Amino acid sequence: MTSRHSQRGAKGGRLIFEEAAVNFFRFLPKRLKRRASRFRPKSFPDHYAYAAFFDVRSKLFAGDDMMILEYPDQATQELLFQRAVEKFDLAGKRIIDLGCGLGYLKGYLDKKVPNYRSYLGVDLSEEMVRGARKRFGENERARFVRRDILAEPFSENEFDVGFLISVFGYRIGPDPERYMKTLLREFFRINRVGIAFTHLAPGRRADPTDFTYPPEALVAWCQRELSEKVVLDDWGGVSYVIAVYKESGNPK
Repeated sequence: MTSRHSQRGAKGGRLIFEEAAVNFFRFLPKRLKRRASRFRPKSFPDHYAYAAFFDVRSKLFAGDDMMILEYPDQATQELLFQRAVEKFDLAGKRIIDLGCGLGYLKGYLDKKVPNYRSYLGVDLSEEMVRGARKRFGENERARFVRRDILAEPFSENEFDVGFLISVFGYRIGPDPERYMKTLLREFFRINRVGIAFTHLAPGRRADPTDFTYPPEALVAWCQRELSEKVVLDDWGGVSYVIAVYKESGNPK
């Protein structure tokens, strides 16, 4: 058994090592940082480990938000935002952004659809939430919080429209498909109008860490388990968008 003193010493040693590693990465040329950023675990034991992965990335690749968030560039990110956001009329709507990362969807909404009613960005990563607050701020109609919606569920129809962008794509938990579908069911439950989410399509890039899902199969599951009103937006890229509407919601 170790003493409290030795435990503190071990923790302090880990923090010193982590700080040294972060400082080392900061001085690497961008080309080498980009190469290092491609390292990804093949799976995560649970969604908390997935969040911790982005806690680490936010420190190692500080100063390059798109590298932290695993986008090649901001144009690619905004293409996904555009294709998801255009599926709904967001005027006067209460929006929840699950897996909000550094909050860039809020920035996009402020530019493109500023008349939304409220925005809540939710992420399990402490560093992502902290970074989102720093970049985009908070006010009476927009906030960022750290929360696990499976452990601390929101009320049914507490929001109008939900976005879940660039969250699926890693194997999370012992049964990644089950985790994905559990999260989609819960996310759909808490939104009155509907949800839009992205996923990775099979066979469109060679990355052994990808958790992909055939778009047509996921549409069929959504129609069986969530609602018959489903729209697939698949433009042949690495990702695709699916929008699912409740009876009170209509495709835009």
